[in-house]
Amino acid sequence: MTTAMGVTLYSAAAKKITLADAISRTGFGGDPDTDLGDAVALLASPQAYTVARLSGGRLAASDKAVTLPAAGSAAVFEARIFNRDAELRWLHTGNGVGTAVILSESPDPCAPFTEPIDLLTAVDTIENRYLLWGRPLAQSLPPHDEPSSSAVQAAGPRWARLAEARIGLLDVPLPRAPRTDECVYLRTVEYVTTESEHGNASVTEERLVELFLALPSQSDTTSSNGTSTHGPQSRRLPEATR
Repeated sequence: MTTAMGVTLYSAAAKKITLADAISRTGFGGDPDTDLGDAVALLASPQAYTVARLSGGRLAASDKAVTLPAAGSAAVFEARIFNRDAELRWLHTGNGVGTAVILSESPDPCAPFTEPIDLLTAVDTIENRYLLWGRPLAQSLPPHDEPSSSAVQAAGPRWARLAEARIGLLDVPLPRAPRTDECVYLRTVEYVTTESEHGNASVTEERLVELFLALPSQSDTTSSNGTSTHGPQSRRLPEATR
């Protein structure tokens, strides 16, 4: 879907910084004066790929708090942390530190980083969504420090467990519990610019925005020959199990 034209994407960088420090410097760090709100964190380490929720400067997976060791097999080498307002990227460069970049359509989230990056002025933006592998199990998961009860399950931020035979189980943070037949999507925004000589347009940047729930479209669930490739079928969702 194409959205409004003439959007400016601001960005700034910080070098030789730990991931924990990059989080604390930005609006994701829990400072009430600059708080950007809860965010989704994609954390890659040699040991695991973790989908976490960042809230109030604290990282948590579905069953435990997430720590950020500087070394070892659990040390994160790449992170992308995002919500509707901004995206923080971090890449390890050595000795526990790395380069962090923050992107936003507002200059405010970029202010804590001291190395500005040239503004990107988009002639157009394109909103995309990517279907996540796996079908949500019927019972959503409460945060690890809350009881699993019908009252807790009813509303508020949830964890959903996605199940797919080819990938196993994946827990993801969501704003609410899934409803019947809904799938989980990753929303992104692409920024289209033109080059000055010939005016050719291309996608120059893509920012991660949010995980959200929606009913699958026909293109998500059906191949060109009409056979189902993914997504909920007309049957009851399985119960969540550990």
